[in-house]
Amino acid sequence: MKWHAPLAVALIAATALMGCGAKKRLSADEYFSKATKDFEDGSYQLAIEQYREMLDQYPFTEHGEEAELKIAHGHYLGGNLAEALAAFTDFQRRHPTSPQLAFVGYVLGQCYKQQMGTIDRDQTASQNAHNYFATVAQQYPSSPFAQLAREQLADCRARLAGHELYIADFYAQRDNRRAAEMRLLALVSRYNDTDISADALSQLARIYRKQNDSERALLADAALAQRFPHSKPASGARRRIARSGKQEVLNGDDPMPRLLAGLPRTTADPLAAPVLVPGIEPPRERPVPSAVPALAPPAPLAGSPY
Repeated sequence: MKWHAPLAVALIAATALMGCGAKKRLSADEYFSKATKDFEDGSYQLAIEQYREMLDQYPFTEHGEEAELKIAHGHYLGGNLAEALAAFTDFQRRHPTSPQLAFVGYVLGQCYKQQMGTIDRDQTASQNAHNYFATVAQQYPSSPFAQLAREQLADCRARLAGHELYIADFYAQRDNRRAAEMRLLALVSRYNDTDISADALSQLARIYRKQNDSERALLADAALAQRFPHSKPASGARRRIARSGKQEVLNGDDPMPRLLAGLPRTTADPLAAPVLVPGIEPPRERPVPSAVPALAPPAPLAGSPY
């Protein structure tokens, strides 16, 4: 009979719909296991999608915190730095007491470090990376990421010091000695743990000699010879000190404090102004308890942070 064909089609369609409706929804554990397998296989985007679907389906799952961290880490490993910055920042705001904050701060620092420009460019990324690495080193000293952060911090400080030396050179070449002097003094005050400070002290001595300020030139040479005895500029500093007949300056008190007395304290240190790092402080509308550091920015430091 002719009605058999439409009826058969309808029955097949109904059966198919019943089959779709009966499809088993993955549990939170199954979602997490599948996403983690994709993550470990290097399929970061697929893993991110699976973690997100799990969070949508099971917003209160016990895997939630780890899934959010994996999403952020997946963005980073996949080279999506903007997404990684946003995801890690959101993670530390959502979980201010997480034991993973040292890792979060370290990778945030790496995100910015990978965006650092050359010394003749804007150094906002370098300063942000510096702040995060300093935070990890200071606030989580027993974390395995603390030593890694200190190593990265040294690179950031060298880059920032190089930038300041570049600016000082710019001023000096245009005979703006006062501006060059202030930059160099601020550099050796804040970045005296970097080799670039040796070049800065050498330039300071040169500026003071041009100004016939033999006393301050001697202080700059003495600081250079004492603090960086094996640097290339130090040999010239020792020769100048010998010619001056005042070699006792090398055996006396540290000349650096007297030298830095030329850095005005009534005006803002051009290098000491705090730099606001997106996400490093908790949002105002969701304050973090005072007992929780939650990647608070490190205090301004005059010298080495470690």
